[in-house]
Amino acid sequence: MTPISVSTTELPDAVTKLEIEVSPDMVEHSIKHAVEHMAEELKLPGFREGKVPPELARQKLGEDAVFEHAFNDAVSSWYAEAIAETDISPIGSPSLKDAPDYTAGESLKFELEVPVRPPAELGDYQGIEVGRGEAVQDDSIVDRELEVMRDRFSTLAEVDRPAKLGDFADINFTGLLEGTPFEGGSGRDFVLELGSNQFIPGFEEQVVGAKAGDELDVNVSFPDEYQAEHLAGKAVVFKVEVNSVKEKKLAELTDEFASENLGYDTMQELRDEIKTRAAEAAEKEAENRYRWAVVDAVAKQAKIDVPKGHIHHRAHELWQELAMSLSRRGVDPRMFLQAQGKSEHEFIEGAEEDAELTIRRECVIAALIEQLEAKATEEEMIAAIAEDMGDDEGQAAKTQFEAFKETGGLKQLENEVLARKAIDHLVEAAKPIPLAKAEARDAMWTPEKGEAEQAEQQGGGEGLWTPGP
Repeated sequence: MTPISVSTTELPDAVTKLEIEVSPDMVEHSIKHAVEHMAEELKLPGFREGKVPPELARQKLGEDAVFEHAFNDAVSSWYAEAIAETDISPIGSPSLKDAPDYTAGESLKFELEVPVRPPAELGDYQGIEVGRGEAVQDDSIVDRELEVMRDRFSTLAEVDRPAKLGDFADINFTGLLEGTPFEGGSGRDFVLELGSNQFIPGFEEQVVGAKAGDELDVNVSFPDEYQAEHLAGKAVVFKVEVNSVKEKKLAELTDEFASENLGYDTMQELRDEIKTRAAEAAEKEAENRYRWAVVDAVAKQAKIDVPKGHIHHRAHELWQELAMSLSRRGVDPRMFLQAQGKSEHEFIEGAEEDAELTIRRECVIAALIEQLEAKATEEEMIAAIAEDMGDDEGQAAKTQFEAFKETGGLKQLENEVLARKAIDHLVEAAKPIPLAKAEARDAMWTPEKGEAEQAEQQGGGEGLWTPGP
């Protein structure tokens, strides 16, 4: 038999059941890998940690525990292979209905239920009127960009005065925990920007006011959540020697600065270039907003039945993506929620409107790709990469395309190109109107809106609303 086989059954509420069968060889391979992993953490008398023979580990752990570990490790990859053999479009994570039973030497069978993209009836979108806003140019962006450049090409100059916030102190330091130096707590000739929060809270503030040649004790406590557990919450003393104090000297915005550092003949030429790039970016942003407004307008009139469970599931995914993004930037998701004054549950509930919008967008784009029988050629995919990279000649884009082929990323690239084609088609079919006109139209009462409001009230006793006195 093939390593993995799959059959599908459509269920109500845009759910598809996958019946997956995994070959005995593939299951045994996963079990062997699981045993090796579990044996590394198993402690048995007479064996060093990580040196327990796999077969002995398998006996001690038991077949049920080993299979459960193997299944949990492998099910996501089995699911991915199964999906690749079908034409379904999942929009959420699968759920396992019943824990599978396994008999050694036999194939493994199990069922997953997967939320899938519901079908969309697009209706007539030719000539649909959509508000298009004008590009908004921020005139202050030129000065802000120039300040960034001044900072980038700044220099540090020694000063003979007490250090203040914003200065750079060149220091030697030794950290003492209960009078004893601790690992990682010492440094020499370390250039510390005062006020940058590079060191633990309270350290930099105590260096403010010191001059070159000063020696001082800095008393601080490590945060309770500090990654080094032996230091978390502990009070320590840093013996600090100040070697020098330096202040930042920002570059002067002169023609010489523009030519020597940035390759422009004059400062005015540099200003004009920044302004031109900012205008192009603003125009691109306005065009992007309009493109998605067109998609949303078509999605609004399309017939799409999005189950409530799909919406909640997508809202949960949106939160998870945000939490991961925050963590990568060093922001604790719990602190973010606290600043928002919301619990995780409340945040997810509040994200359901955006979640439904993203699903409806996907449904419209997918339906249109199918309707147009759109295809993505290799040349179009390379051109899309070149556009994103700003690669005018396209050579780097070709290299990136080959890399996508080798790493299995071609399908995602193809989908992105097809989505662009679908949106291009909708934009060509739409009729742009002034944004103010579109907003005024959307604010007007219509009989259809009245019917929708009545349905939402579900006969709440307020009676029918009718226009006029």
